[in-house]
Amino acid sequence: MSQLTLVKEVKNGAVMKDAKGEIFFRVDRVRASYPFVGTPSDDEGENGEQRQSWRIVGMLPKATHTEIKDELKAHIQKLMKDNESKVPADKWFLTNGDDKEDEAMHGHFLVTASDSKKRPKVRDRKGQIMDDIQKIDDTFYGGCWVSLLIRPWFFNGKARNSSKNYPKRVSANLVGVMFYKDDTPFGSGRIDDDGAWGETTDDDDGMDDGDGGL
Repeated sequence: MSQLTLVKEVKNGAVMKDAKGEIFFRVDRVRASYPFVGTPSDDEGENGEQRQSWRIVGMLPKATHTEIKDELKAHIQKLMKDNESKVPADKWFLTNGDDKEDEAMHGHFLVTASDSKKRPKVRDRKGQIMDDIQKIDDTFYGGCWVSLLIRPWFFNGKARNSSKNYPKRVSANLVGVMFYKDDTPFGSGRIDDDGAWGETTDDDDGMDDGDGGL
């Protein structure tokens, strides 16, 4: 297993490389949106095929994460130059949250990372590996804070076992994720149903009372 070495450290992140010289990024203290890092999500590919993938959107606050954003953007531009291709910004793994309809994403840079072949390594706040899928699903929710390890790569529009041409992209593999801290869950969050049922009695016959069920 190849060890990563530090290339450059910046505020809220770092640039790293493996023994082959491939570049990885650690992006620290970001808010998690749509985390599927235990149980994978069921997704539809561009040619309509169904597949499962582990994925997450990391929300980088603009007030604190400009330096690591600049490192990510510079690497995206390098990948495009190396592959002699121009990829529109909406096909990057790094996007502007201000452009999204979801107001919770405004004021953030967004990093989208996924992997359909291998589940990322998942760690608790102490850095210990987590293997219990249910515990992972309970720990990582939309709204918590995490650190991410990603590997950017260039997609040239050609997929295996397909003659179709797809849009070129600069994507990112999700290599690892570490829990940082809890926060208010997005949406309604987890619901405690205690007190929702009122008092139950044995004389309820379950018959409709004639109000159409409303």
